[in-house]
Amino acid sequence: MPAASKRNSDFFHASPMSNKAIDVDVDYYELLGLKFDATDKDIKKAYRLKAREVHPDKNPSPDAAALFHKLTQALDVLVDQQARAAYDRLMKAKMERLKKQNEMDSKRRAAKDELEERENRAKKAKKEQDQAEAQYRAELARLREEGAKRREEWREEPKQEKIPEPTELDCTLKLKWIRKKYNFSEADLETIISPIGKVDSIAISGKEKKKASALIVFKSVVDAHAVLTSKDTHPSLKPFETIDWVTGNEPAMVTRMNEDRKRRQEALRMMAELTDSSTTPTGKPLFASGTKQSSFFKNIKMPASKAAFSNAPALSDKEYEAITLMKLRQAERDHRIQQLNREDNSGK
Repeated sequence: MPAASKRNSDFFHASPMSNKAIDVDVDYYELLGLKFDATDKDIKKAYRLKAREVHPDKNPSPDAAALFHKLTQALDVLVDQQARAAYDRLMKAKMERLKKQNEMDSKRRAAKDELEERENRAKKAKKEQDQAEAQYRAELARLREEGAKRREEWREEPKQEKIPEPTELDCTLKLKWIRKKYNFSEADLETIISPIGKVDSIAISGKEKKKASALIVFKSVVDAHAVLTSKDTHPSLKPFETIDWVTGNEPAMVTRMNEDRKRRQEALRMMAELTDSSTTPTGKPLFASGTKQSSFFKNIKMPASKAAFSNAPALSDKEYEAITLMKLRQAERDHRIQQLNREDNSGK
């Protein structure tokens, strides 16, 4: 028998199991390229093939001797039924531990990923909140700067001269109508106009023309303004095609009232813009009111005193009272127009 065959034969008759070293860190089946259900014949055949490749006499590699020793150890254990059974139990236990460990590692990774996702969401939310707060502060600063600039412009406006006393022309309106439809007399006009504004005198012209006109002098600018602003809302004024100031220009007192109204509307617009578009990060409005106000009176801003016209032309007591009355008339007119619009919309 050749020497190599005799040496292999000695391995097949190995010593008892108690003297055999089992290394669970080495997968003998994988080392031999076998499965767990391999037979003894398969094990010996695989050993012979592997041993020829790594035998120290034929393989000059420095790792050949160690690998040959492991192959010999694998053969020694796997051909012994008791040693193989013990090795299989140890390997199965090891695989179970690795499986549980992998499952635990998978759960840890999932928990870690979830934690990282939560942290990322929190960072994103914080970033968005910071951006919203920065945008809010920038918008608030812009509105404050705009308001300060506007107030400065108002301060720098040159003081106007005192409003002149109303003349008879300032209290006069010119009315036009079609004569074929309405053949009004002075008495008819006074009956129509007097409930709206106190009339002083009436003069009709153009009696021979298709269109007639009349000059109506009122007791005050307030009365004339009341009739003029009621043109589109008062039913008794519908017959008249036009109602206008006789001079073509509104009196200085009415101009002052309209300018003051425009300033007030601009201030309300700026406040509304600040309130609507600049809420606090907590969602609470920047400005809040604890009381409710009637829809009719909430747009009427009555001056607390004549000090409200500190930057305006000086007003006498009569002029101040007249402007206040005209504001009330204008507010009532606006309310009436809104009411008519609502009725028209509900009718549709």
